[in-house]
Amino acid sequence: MDKEMFHFKESVDAWIKQIRAEFSEITDVSSIVEENVNNIQHNYELIYELKDQIEELKKEISALKILQIVSLRTKLGKGN
Repeated sequence: MDKEMFHFKESVDAWIKQIRAEFSEITDVSSIVEENVNNIQHNYELIYELKDQIEELKKEISALKILQIVSLRTKLGKGN
């Protein structure tokens, strides 16, 4: 009976070590997933900021085009 108890105890110890190792891996994965979620959120924020900047640049380019057209018309009008 002592041999059986000894083997049973060794088996239980091995199972506990295995469970702890697997739990540790799950904990590591959890922190990695959390970090990825934070990175994705930050990337979305950067994308929206860039989108706003692009829209501003489009407006500025349109304004410059209008100024150039007005300037050309003014120069052409004075030349006639």
